Amino acid sequence: MSELVIRDFKIMTKNVPLKQPFITALHRVDAIQAVKVKVILNNGIFGIGSCTPNEKVTGDTLTSCRQILQEVICPALRGQSFENWEELLKKLKETIQGNTPAKAAVEIALYDARRKWFQVSLCQLLGGKPRPVMTDYTISIGQPEAMIAQAKKMVSEGFTDLKIKLGRQPLKEEISTVEAISDAVGSNIDLRLDINQDWTVKKTMIAIDQWHQADLNIAFIEQPLPAQDLAGMSFLTAHSCFPIMADESVFSFADAAKLLQMHACDYLNIKLMKTGGLSEAEKINALAELYGVKTMVGCMIESVESIAAAVAFAAAHHNVGFVDLDSIFMADQDPELINYVTLKRNEIHLKA
Repeated sequence: MSELVIRDFKIMTKNVPLKQPFITALHRVDAIQAVKVKVILNNGIFGIGSCTPNEKVTGDTLTSCRQILQEVICPALRGQSFENWEELLKKLKETIQGNTPAKAAVEIALYDARRKWFQVSLCQLLGGKPRPVMTDYTISIGQPEAMIAQAKKMVSEGFTDLKIKLGRQPLKEEISTVEAISDAVGSNIDLRLDINQDWTVKKTMIAIDQWHQADLNIAFIEQPLPAQDLAGMSFLTAHSCFPIMADESVFSFADAAKLLQMHACDYLNIKLMKTGGLSEAEKINALAELYGVKTMVGCMIESVESIAAAVAFAAAHHNVGFVDLDSIFMADQDPELINYVTLKRNEIHLKA
């Protein structure tokens, strides 16, 4: 029998409008923009992956991702053995520095082809049993009245966890906005606050003190400080009464190791677009588990192909304590959604 090798790749782009603009302290997004990758093996098996770049987080654009895929990554992997799995993943990682979204698209496609080869689900391939996962819903930055209205709407639609984007506004206003949202949705709803690097240690401690006095149900405060301020993150982790989550501070296993050694977070946010795919995400989650640190599987404003892979990852690992994979709920309509998942209130059910 001839060796199984990668015969070819196909690269496509997709654009799915959002129901409304998504605004954070870093940027505004009006549509899901993704690059799809199809890997084709010489026996006819194929796998699909996708990536969504983020100029402010990963330093990529849709154009740069597509160009790197076409000119660097796919030519390097074409003709490579699919059976020598570890060597294949190593070659993918070493094709070029950075460019983690492009690498993620290819790696997700490779995993999709591998699970078809073994005739199992991706969740089973990753060592778990397929199950639905519950995601939060993210309230983007806007006028306080609009944020409160959206929070109430999403709770009425079945979401029990809300992620609230903060930053850009005066601190006093942001503190009161969170308190107003909490009053509007009730104390049974967990609030996850995402600052996207916009605050200082002093601002964060002021907010923490006021929210603690108000007895808010805050699950964690995510990346309040600039990504490189690990000393500040360590201080907050030691002194905050609310858990601190690292996001932009962790892309790789090495980043995670440094954060955990410095006790610079209580939780880690794993995103496939940051890690370059599933294999690095597996390593980060395993390391976090050794330290007794729960992880969250998060996303950019991604399309269903990469979200489905992240859902399988979350379902497969008990150390994933939080799921933030809500972009497919924000899309106006993705015709490919039905091929991958079913959405039921706040649950994502993977198709077989």
